[in-house]
Amino acid sequence: MADDQSQYRPRAAPARRRTNGQRWFLVPFAALVVLATIGSSTLIIRHGQRATAVDPVPSLTAQSDTVNPTGSAVAAVDAMSAAEAGVLDIGVAVLDRQTGQLDLGAEGATQFYSASVVKLYTVVDILHRVETGQATLTAAQQSNIQRALSVSDDNAMNVLWEQFGGPSTVTELIGLARLQDTRPPSDPGEWGETLLSARDVVAVYQYLLTSLDPGHQQLVLSALASAQGTGADGFDQSFGLLRSPRAAGVAAKQGWMIDGPYEYLHSTGVVGSGNRYVIAVLTKRPASNGYAAGRADVSTAVGDLTGPLGLTS
Repeated sequence: MADDQSQYRPRAAPARRRTNGQRWFLVPFAALVVLATIGSSTLIIRHGQRATAVDPVPSLTAQSDTVNPTGSAVAAVDAMSAAEAGVLDIGVAVLDRQTGQLDLGAEGATQFYSASVVKLYTVVDILHRVETGQATLTAAQQSNIQRALSVSDDNAMNVLWEQFGGPSTVTELIGLARLQDTRPPSDPGEWGETLLSARDVVAVYQYLLTSLDPGHQQLVLSALASAQGTGADGFDQSFGLLRSPRAAGVAAKQGWMIDGPYEYLHSTGVVGSGNRYVIAVLTKRPASNGYAAGRADVSTAVGDLTGPLGLTS
């Protein structure tokens, strides 16, 4: 398989290619709109259904049914997936950090392979360890963190993954950020096969912005804000939140991977004044479609979300 068009195993062994992808969690294509603020533990779902949240997004709980400014935008993204049923899967989640409102698309809780988005997970967990006295960072490790985030350097991630316990960086963050859908890779060497959902990615950003020290928040956000249009392997990552021209205030982590017959392209990050919005768009489609088609769809989906929010370049 390929992530960032290169191998990501920390050990010297040939990468496996899977012949079958898996759909782990399937929900109806109708948009799920979750209205959330600080306080309780109940999700209000706009179809008259009421569900109790087992592990709500950190600092987020439900409030009464109110007007959702991004509901139609999330529904538009779901419509893209529905129009290509069986071909294109899109998991989407949007958090307004000012109001506390969280919107999930129909596949917002569906598990996707992480590709390089897991680099953010590993870095956030490492920084938590530093803050709690469990680890210290060398200059080389700080450089690897910067490169793993800004140019999605697989070699840098391989080193961090190996030095800090690989899958344990994922399992620890599941508890810290109260993630609901994330699972470490079944093969410890295949970090790109970590399973995650759009709502969990949003929860990781929220944990970063509310629980890490300001200095570490800035370290991560600066690296993501300086993300280059081309990754370390030469891959064009100027799609989705990093499409040109970029919206103001974007700090994003992209992901791309071909695994067996499937292509995964993800765009996640924060945007807006004061990092107001957190957006996660995860996609899966046949690899035979090609990356160009995938980039176009992710960019369209992100545009459908940022446009109604008034987020322009």
